[in-house]
Amino acid sequence: MGLKGFLGIDVGGANLKIAHKDRAEIIYFPMWKKAEGLESLLKNISKKYDAIKAGVVMTAELADVFESKKDGVNFVANACKNAFEEVVFLDIDGNLKDRIDDPVKFAASNWIASCKFLISEGFRNFLFVDIGSTTTDIIPVTDKIEAAKTDYERLKRGEMLYFGILRTPVFYILREFEGTKLVPEYFSITADVFILTNDISSSDYTCETPDGKAKDRFCCMRRLARSLCCDVGEIGEEKIEKMAFMVKKEMIKEISKAIRDRIEYYGLKKVFGCGIGEFLIKEACKNVGVECTLLSSIYGDFSKIFPAFAMMKLVEKL
Repeated sequence: MGLKGFLGIDVGGANLKIAHKDRAEIIYFPMWKKAEGLESLLKNISKKYDAIKAGVVMTAELADVFESKKDGVNFVANACKNAFEEVVFLDIDGNLKDRIDDPVKFAASNWIASCKFLISEGFRNFLFVDIGSTTTDIIPVTDKIEAAKTDYERLKRGEMLYFGILRTPVFYILREFEGTKLVPEYFSITADVFILTNDISSSDYTCETPDGKAKDRFCCMRRLARSLCCDVGEIGEEKIEKMAFMVKKEMIKEISKAIRDRIEYYGLKKVFGCGIGEFLIKEACKNVGVECTLLSSIYGDFSKIFPAFAMMKLVEKL
């Protein structure tokens, strides 16, 4: 199957990721607000890329707009079928199918695509780490994918950390700063943090801001100060920047712990890292002392949307 007119698509709860042979694209699409517009968006994407075929994985079924994961999977699948003439889906057992025969088996399937593709490329005995806007996947692979097959079980086993580079509330990561507990209000998110640590730019800040205001450095500081019930002038810019770096440090610490646990348990020697949070994976691997290959060094910008890219390549081989 040629790539002309063919796409790999990862339908997430917050972002739609599209892989085309020439381009990687991320569209902010909060499913909990805009689900009814999914089919229309997919049809526009089909026209934009002149695509009649798509390989699809999803995590959007968890959005609370749906009554259940089953409902979410069926909703996404129907939107895809109506937008493209031919659609191939991937289930959690790694099977490529042209129909949804058991909806629960297609929930949270995007990381399966990534690992299945790397295995098809000849890689074995590695830890796959993908840090996106919202979550971090930590998937052990020997000669097969060893991770649990549901989000719930992966959370229990430390194979998914529910934080990411953009959308995570800061109080979830950093519980206190200089003896003061952060307040559990939706005042600031990790995107604000990584603007201040210079790890992302305003153009990378693709989600909405908590206060609906701008994404420049000062506005990020103001939001972080709010997490301590402060104004910027009250606490000072230097302390706000210090807090931002403490958040980053805590995330690296948690990622390092999870990586160490999985590589020791399975006897793995190397890590493949991808996603918009590659920079955290690199630092975590240094802490652990494990070999790390960032997939951007092999696949370029497709590293940022690796499950969509992997799905495109898997279906190409059919």
